[in-house]
Amino acid sequence: MSLLVNYLEKVQESEKLTGTIKEVISILLVAINDWPTPIISLGDYEKDVYKLIGEEVSRKTMKESISNIDNSKNAWEGESLSQLIEIFNYYEEEKQLKEILKDIQGKIEN
Repeated sequence: MSLLVNYLEKVQESEKLTGTIKEVISILLVAINDWPTPIISLGDYEKDVYKLIGEEVSRKTMKESISNIDNSKNAWEGESLSQLIEIFNYYEEEKQLKEILKDIQGKIEN
């Protein structure tokens, strides 16, 4: 996954995409912006989220991870995940984050 964040910002601002995918990209950009370290690409963000959660990332595992975050040490990660979990509202319950991000990339590139 190699979509650059600045490219996502341009796509989000353009009229290329509309509706749900534009809303999902907007949520994703807010979540990336809240991450405590600089994120250059969607792939970087995905790797960091998987590193933090430590397993397949689904709505369920993300909720568990958010509830276990020590906000005195990892408040920005918690804030980012609290934003990111919103994209699951646009997909089936059992979808994994990597499947959602792959879907987003496919819709942007087509």
